[in-house]
Amino acid sequence: RLERCLMIPLLILLENILAVAAQLSLRHGAARFADQPLAPSILLEPVRNPYILSGLLLHGMSFFLYIFILSRLRLNVLYPVATGLSIVLITILSVVLLGERLSAAQGVGIAAIAGGIALVFTT
Repeated sequence: RLERCLMIPLLILLENILAVAAQLSLRHGAARFADQPLAPSILLEPVRNPYILSGLLLHGMSFFLYIFILSRLRLNVLYPVATGLSIVLITILSVVLLGERLSAAQGVGIAAIAGGIALVFTT
């Protein structure tokens, strides 16, 4: 029982790490063609862009892990916890790794989400 109690949170964390890495990779890849006009040629850019390809691969891995976790945990617990954790991790890492800005109000919001995650997961 203890192993299962520890395994699910670790799997949720791993799923989130994969999903967040996918988002960061997609953001990095998308920045490479942000100044290009919307034209048919832009549709091929993701196929040639290793960051976008790796983002798609990471999302796929995250998806299959999510399905595995969903088979063992209620949706009304997993979805809010996984989504909230993604928001928190993406926000923090986009500030640290991408240099994006975070206002004080946004910081308070992220702290509230983190508190909500704890409440949903522990009840």
